Amino acid sequence: MFSFTAQHILVMRLITQFEISSLTVLHNFLFLASAESLDYIDIGFYDFVRSKNGAYSPVLQSIAEELLMGKMLTKDPLKLTTLGMDTYCALASSLRPFEEYVDRCFTVYLKHKDNLEAVNQAIHNHLIFRRAKPGHKLFNHK
Repeated sequence: MFSFTAQHILVMRLITQFEISSLTVLHNFLFLASAESLDYIDIGFYDFVRSKNGAYSPVLQSIAEELLMGKMLTKDPLKLTTLGMDTYCALASSLRPFEEYVDRCFTVYLKHKDNLEAVNQAIHNHLIFRRAKPGHKLFNHK
């Protein structure tokens, strides 16, 4: 078993509340949320690299894999299992200190709520993403 972090709970919350359908959408969605403001927040994901499919975060990917291996998440469709939902409900209050970042996520969601798959296209128009070369980091934090 793995140790839960606030980032695990954040991923679970986003999948539950915003009905994010794939890992690609999740990566691109969280890149846009992190890029919403360049102010660094501990719970955010800032290790993104540019890939051919958009933004990719090794930390985010490992969190998703841990949730899949722990049988808290299904991949197709991307959805919390009963165990995942129970765990999320028990730990959701741990996100309170990070409401500013959660608000960023909500802002991105409101921009794309009619079609969350649109974040996969929106990312290609983002200045930070466009300036980076494939395989290079998108943020210079830490």
